[in-house]
Amino acid sequence: MVKMISFAVIALAIFTAGSTVSRSAPSVEAARQLKNAPVPSAGCGKALGDFKRGTCTNTITSAGLNRQYIIDIPADYDPNKPCRLIFAMHMMGGHMKTMVDEKFYGLKTFAERDHVPVIFVAPEGYTDQMPWRTRDDKDHVFFADLLALFKDKLNVDTSRVFCCGFSFGSMATYSLSLDFQKDLRAVACYSPANWNIYLPTNRHERLAFYSTTGTQDGLCKYVNSDALKQGGKYCVLTHLADNGVTVPPEIPVATTPTHVTTEFKGCPKEYPVVFGSFVGGHTDYASDPGSGDNWIAKETWDFFMRF
Repeated sequence: MVKMISFAVIALAIFTAGSTVSRSAPSVEAARQLKNAPVPSAGCGKALGDFKRGTCTNTITSAGLNRQYIIDIPADYDPNKPCRLIFAMHMMGGHMKTMVDEKFYGLKTFAERDHVPVIFVAPEGYTDQMPWRTRDDKDHVFFADLLALFKDKLNVDTSRVFCCGFSFGSMATYSLSLDFQKDLRAVACYSPANWNIYLPTNRHERLAFYSTTGTQDGLCKYVNSDALKQGGKYCVLTHLADNGVTVPPEIPVATTPTHVTTEFKGCPKEYPVVFGSFVGGHTDYASDPGSGDNWIAKETWDFFMRF
């Protein structure tokens, strides 16, 4: 269950930033103003066909593999009205159904509460032992194939495609964030790591980025190696640099039971970078003292709804 957040510490970090160079195509940039009008996909006006409203499991052949995914289409889906599209990448030990059971990291609860039409997708990982691939780009091909399918068959707002994930799902999300900046409007990574996962050559294009890491996380550490620039800290710094912040800042980390969320100045308003730190371990569910509310889900929803 996801509840409303009651407590949060929002620290605005002020840092010196250099100039920002846009590397995206003008058509992408033109669509990515804050609160821009929806950009319908080729599926605008098409009947659902093989899809249906509600939750269903489908199979697609991608990169020579049969891959499954669950898609959740709103009951009031209107093919003439573009929908936001949110991918939820499951963790190790979880499956696509885990995402359905957990309301896609709690985001569906907020979508229903706020009456925002969202199509949710939970791709199934490759194997139980290693859900997302570490040595090749077949998950990237899988993502691209799914995105192309949905854009063609459904009315997707192509300017509002998002991805989120926890643990291994966060690692997969981070990997995608280096490769699909022109497709993804924003991502949310809960305990990301930039090692033991396939990482493409970073395109160094701008992307709105939100992440969280517990100070006591021993699996996806905030800093795994400074020498190798491994850890959640370096996931944040990578997107700060790509968004135009030329001087790497010191990143505030929590020292008390109340979490600290930092939004870094120096990024274009269309491409914010936000980091949530909390005293705790490896989790995508965290609450402040006196509150049972999962501030991670709430902040993710608020972040995605900026755009």
